[in-house]
Amino acid sequence: MSDAPLREIFTRDFLMLATINLSMFFGFQMLNIGLPVYMAQLGAAGQIIGLATTLMTIMATIMRVFAGALLDRFGRWGMLIGGTVVMVCAITSFAIFPVVGIILGLRMLHGVGWGVGSTASSTIAADIIPKKRFAEGMGYFAMTTAISSAVAPAASVALLQGAGAEGMIYVAAGITALSLVLSVVEALITKRTAAKRSRADEAPVGEQRDGRGASEKAGAPAQKDESRIPKYSGIEALFERRAVVPGVLMFLVNVGFGCITTFIALHAGEQGGNGVSAYFLVYAVVTLVSRPYIGKLIDRYGYRVPAILSTLCTAGTLALIGVSSNTLMFACSGVLGGLGIGTAMGTYQSMAVANVEPQRRGVATSTYMTAFDLGIALGSLVGGVLADMFGYTIMYFTVAIFPIAASVISAVVIKSETKEREGQS
Repeated sequence: MSDAPLREIFTRDFLMLATINLSMFFGFQMLNIGLPVYMAQLGAAGQIIGLATTLMTIMATIMRVFAGALLDRFGRWGMLIGGTVVMVCAITSFAIFPVVGIILGLRMLHGVGWGVGSTASSTIAADIIPKKRFAEGMGYFAMTTAISSAVAPAASVALLQGAGAEGMIYVAAGITALSLVLSVVEALITKRTAAKRSRADEAPVGEQRDGRGASEKAGAPAQKDESRIPKYSGIEALFERRAVVPGVLMFLVNVGFGCITTFIALHAGEQGGNGVSAYFLVYAVVTLVSRPYIGKLIDRYGYRVPAILSTLCTAGTLALIGVSSNTLMFACSGVLGGLGIGTAMGTYQSMAVANVEPQRRGVATSTYMTAFDLGIALGSLVGGVLADMFGYTIMYFTVAIFPIAASVISAVVIKSETKEREGQS
């Protein structure tokens, strides 16, 4: 089998962006696991711990609503850099100000940076992945999110047990700072490359008489005709309707995911074991092994089957976590987590942006990511209330209802969309 198809996806720009996204998400996911433990050490109750995640997500959601339009209008890299700067400052301050009330405020600031930075990185990925291999390429890109969601929590737990909470926070800040440095470097390279291409595309006066430049004759994309680009106003300027369905489905999955990231370490601690590390490590391995096949499956057969299977596996991992009391049970939960949550992330993100125009990718990404974050926020808030009232086991069984609902909706809605697409082809 030729490596040419993979080289179409794994360009230098893609690999650099994937590394940026991995480090940004890695620092973020470390805190999703470690910060609740840190706050519990400071005396915060379960509802307050859940509130911290909810406040962060509310701010991220607010920023995403406007980030998509701003990305499409003013550019991607500047907003990625700006969002990452805010994240680094907020994360570092968690250790400098070990007060629950201050941490709640800093978590909101963290949400501002997260909303802008993560939307920008996903939008850039949609720009550079070849259209004919889009689902596969987005699957590989989403793998960075899944890997960080799997490995970072285990690293966070190890640091909490070794270097302590402050050490964990500073490591998370350092990893996030790496994404900032790489973003600045890549932005400068991109700007320099664009300037060279612009100079190369300048045609002699004689060649411009027929209205075409050298780049267009050579097959390069022509400049945008601004008069032909549809103008959007009101709600359409902030939300992309084609990303709403995958966004809602990811929202339902992430209600459970929010409970996992926020409370699994506390649940494992109550069981008297360290199985949480086994969960995330197995999750990472399963995600790495399965993800390349999922993207190819989507490109060939569509989104329906991966969507249904991933949501059912997500419900399974939540139920199994609820009764897990040893390392083996948590590891088995990780298998279902990798097949479920890891697959759902790649499937629904590809679905959200695959068929939108280039000038609407930023808005489509922000629409999807808004729903993504709202699911985690609701899961953290509702999970905290349920855990305080009934304990972690009942909480996990209860929130498993949400991905089951996503499975039913996927079976109905994605089937009808596939038929419509086939009828148009």
